[in-house]
Amino acid sequence: MTHSRRQFLGALGAGAVASVGLTRRATAQETPVVEMGNDYFDPIGLHVDPGTTVRFEIAAGSHSATAYPDRIPADASAFDSGTISEGSFEYTFDEPGTYDYYCIPHKSIGMVGRVVVGDPGGPAEESRIPDGDVPDGDAIVEQGSIAYGTFTDGDDGTSGGSTGPGMGAGGMGSGMGSGQMGPGMGPGPTGGWAGGWLGGLPFVGGALALVAGGLYWALGRSSDGSTRDADAIAALEDRYARGEIDEEEFRRRRARLEADE
Repeated sequence: MTHSRRQFLGALGAGAVASVGLTRRATAQETPVVEMGNDYFDPIGLHVDPGTTVRFEIAAGSHSATAYPDRIPADASAFDSGTISEGSFEYTFDEPGTYDYYCIPHKSIGMVGRVVVGDPGGPAEESRIPDGDVPDGDAIVEQGSIAYGTFTDGDDGTSGGSTGPGMGAGGMGSGMGSGQMGPGMGPGPTGGWAGGWLGGLPFVGGALALVAGGLYWALGRSSDGSTRDADAIAALEDRYARGEIDEEEFRRRRARLEADE
């Protein structure tokens, strides 16, 4: 009897610990957070249940979370945080369907996002988003959350801006290098690399343009990109400290940001 009673108490204690763990996990998921960084929403795709409150939180810069009135479920109301530079904005998604939204100051460079409530549906699923690009509604449901960097790394470069996480191929560096290199590096009118006007000046001009373009990109990257990366890393560390993301996700995102520096 004593052994059985101990087994019962042990099982009861284990059940209580398990219940506490489940409660904590549920609480952590009650208010998902979408970061608003320099020209990106992260995650760019989020799946929630009806009645979930989502917090749109400033990580760096000034942004808004503004729903397209014609790209939300028919019975839903369009949300709009207005442009904010600090703090956060919360909205409760009650109506099932797909919600597309954008940032007012950065709409023209493709700062957009998507939330799927329950199952995908509504006007947003009937046509392509007019600014930038967002993940497919079914993919969002399947994965639960799609990080901005993950989506843009596998995309064709049309989504988001080149100043957010994942800047690299398709940004200013490759564009300026190839664009300046072509005309100057080709043969001159008389043929050959040394031929042409005044003994190969087109080649010299092309090389100088390439160097100038590289300096322009490097200086712009060091003066602005490093600040943005530092802000994004600080915001990421804050989210990790609050327990909103686990260690594996924290390390993955930090490595991506540091690689962009």
